[in-house]
Amino acid sequence: MSKPTLNLTEDEQLAIDWALVERADHIPFDELREVTATNEFFRSIQTALMARGTTLLEGPRGCGKTHMMRYTWLLCREDLSYPLAIYVSFNRYYRLEPLLRNRANAVDLFHTWVLANILRALADTIAGANAPSSPAFVDLAGCDANFLDGIITRLERGLPLTNDEAEFASRLSVTYLITAVVKTCDVLRRKRAIILLDDAALTLTPEYLIEFFDLVRVLRTARTAPKASVYPATDFGPRFHAGHEARRVPVWLSVDDASYTEVMGAVAAQRGALGNNVPDDVSELLKYAAFGVPRAYLTMLRSYASVAVGNSRQRALNRVLEEHVQSRRDEYDSMRHKMPRFETVVRTGASLFEKMVDAVRSGNLGPREETQLLLGIPDEDLVGDTLRERMVRLLVEAGLVYPHQTVSHGEDRLYRRFTPHLAALIAQRAFSGASRGTSPAQVVHRLQSKRAKHPVRRSLGSLLPADSLKELRLDLPPCRTCNTPRLSDSQRFCHNCGSELLQDSVFARCMSLPLVSVPGLTDWQREKIGALVKLQTIGDLLALQDPGTALRTIPRVGNKRAGRIIDVVTSYVEEFLT
Repeated sequence: MSKPTLNLTEDEQLAIDWALVERADHIPFDELREVTATNEFFRSIQTALMARGTTLLEGPRGCGKTHMMRYTWLLCREDLSYPLAIYVSFNRYYRLEPLLRNRANAVDLFHTWVLANILRALADTIAGANAPSSPAFVDLAGCDANFLDGIITRLERGLPLTNDEAEFASRLSVTYLITAVVKTCDVLRRKRAIILLDDAALTLTPEYLIEFFDLVRVLRTARTAPKASVYPATDFGPRFHAGHEARRVPVWLSVDDASYTEVMGAVAAQRGALGNNVPDDVSELLKYAAFGVPRAYLTMLRSYASVAVGNSRQRALNRVLEEHVQSRRDEYDSMRHKMPRFETVVRTGASLFEKMVDAVRSGNLGPREETQLLLGIPDEDLVGDTLRERMVRLLVEAGLVYPHQTVSHGEDRLYRRFTPHLAALIAQRAFSGASRGTSPAQVVHRLQSKRAKHPVRRSLGSLLPADSLKELRLDLPPCRTCNTPRLSDSQRFCHNCGSELLQDSVFARCMSLPLVSVPGLTDWQREKIGALVKLQTIGDLLALQDPGTALRTIPRVGNKRAGRIIDVVTSYVEEFLT
C-alpha cells in the first residue's frame, strides 16, 4: 500500500524550493549553460578567472561567485584551448573547527584536508575530460578518489586517519599537488591550469583563513594559477598581501554601473524568473532593491508573483520589500551567534546601518533634481581603530552597505563613502518624494536620475551615541571555572585561577541547535521530527551514517521527502557557517 501524499501549502513548498533552487551550487553542471546569462560584465569575470596569476572574486553571498566559477569550469572542460580547470568548494571547512580546540596538529590536518580536496577535484576534472588520452588518476596521484574521500571524511568527522592515510598525508604537499596537476596538463595537452577555490573566505576560523591563503600564495606557479572567491573586506592575515599578490575582481555590481539593469534583467530572463505576474515597473524596482545581488532579485521576483494573487499591487510590493529588508537584517544579526566575540560590534553596527539609511534618506527630502545615494564618513573616524574598522567591514561583508573609493573633500579631509542597501532606503520611502506609498515608476525614475556630486557627510560621532562608541569591545567568554572575564582574545589561561581557557566552538554551537528550529521545515515536519527522541539537535541528524533511514520512520515520509528535509537542514548549516 502506497503512502498517502502529504499536502503542503503553496507558501511552505515555495519556501523549501526557493532555498534550494536559487543557489548556484545546487544547479547540476549540465544545466549551468542554460541558466547562465552572457554579457560583457560576466565575460570579463570569466576572462579574469582564466587569466594567469592569482585572482580574488569579491562579493557578498548571492552575487554570483560560485556560479561564475562553476560555469568557467564548464567552459574549460569543453574547449581544449582554455586552461585545465579544477573546481573545488571549501564550504565544509567549519567541520574542522573543533580540531583547533582538541588537536595540537590541527593546522597540519587542515593543510592535508585542503590539498586532499584539490587533489580529489583533479580526479573529477580528469573524469570529465572526455578525451581518449585521459590519464589514469591513480597513476598521477598515487591513490584513487575513494581513498581521498576517506581522508576528507575522517578529517571532517574529527576521526584519526588510518595508517595508510596518515602515511599518504605525510607525503602530501603543495609540490606533490602541483606535480600531479602539471602532469595532467601535459597528458591532456593543456598549457596551464587554473585552480578554482570556491568559498575561500574562512571567516569563522581566522586561524585557518591565514593558513589557507598562505597555501593560495604558493599554489601560484608558471603553469598553475589559483582563483579564490572571498567576501568584501576579507582580512587575509599577515602573510598574504592581496593588493600585491592577487588581482581583485568585484562580482558585486554597483547600482551606479551603466549596465546594472541590463545585467540583472539578463540573469532573471535566463532563469525564467520573469513572468506575466510581474509588471515591468515592479521588476525594475526590484532590480535596484536587490542591491547588485542576482539571487536576491530572483527570490523577490518569485515572491512577488506568489503574493500578488489576492493582494493589490502596492500591498504585494510592500510585503516583498519588507520581507527582503528583514531577511537582510536577520542575516547580519546572525553574525552575533556565529562570532560571539563580536556581539557588541554587530549590535552597534546594526544601529549604525539604520542611521546611515536615515542620513541618506534625509539627503533626498524636498524638491531635488539630483538623487543622493552616498554617505561620507571621515577617514580619521575609522582609521587606526580596529573595532570601528571591523564594525564597518562586517556591514560590507553582509552586503548591507556598498563601499566606494575614498575621496578627498579638501586638505586633510578624506571621506570613506558608502551606499546603504537600496531596499532599506526604498522601504523608508527615501525616493518617494511627498508620496506616502512606494510608486515603482516614481522610485525607478528617481534612481535613474542624475546623482548628487557630493555625499551626505556625517561623523561617526553624529551617527552613533558617544556611549556606543566607547563601549565597543570584544565579548570574550569568561573562565568556566571561576567566571572571571578574560583580558584578551589570545589569553590561554585564567589570570585569576590559572585554569585553561577553552575557546568557544561555532560548529559545536550550530550542531547543538534544536532540529525543529531550522527554517524551511513545515509545521507538520517540526511536529513529527520533535517526537523523535534520538533526533533532537542538528548534530544528532548529521552524525547519522544514514539520516534518511531515521526520517523514514515518520509516517508518510518516504525517500523523496526525507531527502528534502536533509537538504533543508544541510543548506541551513551551510548558510549558518558561511
